[in-house]
Amino acid sequence: MPTSAWIPSRPSLAVLAAACLASACASVDLGPRYDPPPVRLPEPLPPVPAPLPSGAQAQPVPPVQPVPQPLPPVDPASPSAHLVTLTTRMDGASVLPPARSPAAGQLDALYDASRRLLRWKASWSGLSGAITSIQFHGPADMGQNGPPAMVWPGPFGARYEGRATLTPQQATDLLDGLWYVNVYTGNYSQGEMRGQLRVVN
Repeated sequence: MPTSAWIPSRPSLAVLAAACLASACASVDLGPRYDPPPVRLPEPLPPVPAPLPSGAQAQPVPPVQPVPQPLPPVDPASPSAHLVTLTTRMDGASVLPPARSPAAGQLDALYDASRRLLRWKASWSGLSGAITSIQFHGPADMGQNGPPAMVWPGPFGARYEGRATLTPQQATDLLDGLWYVNVYTGNYSQGEMRGQLRVVN
C-alpha cells in the first residue's frame, strides 16, 4: 500500500520558517568588538525649482553689494554709554631696553567712566620664571618709560583679573593712551613683557 507524503500547509510552513530563523539568529555571536554603524536619517531632498513660464529664460542674479549702515546715536542714559574697551598685547620687544624673551601676553580691560572703575583680565605664557611684580605705568607714550601708576596685588598665576577705581588724572592718562603694563620677573629687573594700552571703542 503506497504511503502518502505529508505536505505541510502554508500556515505550518510560516511557523516552521520563523522557528528556524529564530534559532539561527540566537546562535550568532557578534563578538565583543562589534560596533554597529550609527543609524543615519535620510536627508531631505532639495526643493524642486518651479518651472519657468513658456518663453522665459533664467537670468543670473548679480551679487548684492553691502551698504554701510550708520551706527545709531549713543544714548547718554544707556548704561553702555560710559563704557570704554581697552586692550594691549605684551611682549619683550616693547620693554625699554628690549628684553630677549619669547614671553607673550594679552590684556583686555573695560573702563566705566561714570564710576572711574577699571576692570581688566590678563594672561601670559613663556615667562622665564615667576612673576615678581606687575605695574601699570604712566603717563608715557610708546617708546618711553614712565613712573608706576598702579601696582597689581599678587599672587600671580597664568591668568589675572583685577579692578581699581582711578583718580581723575589716571583716567585721563589711560584714555589718552599714556598707560602701559610691565611684567617683571627675577631674570628681568627692567621688565620681561610690556604693552601699551589703547582704546578699542
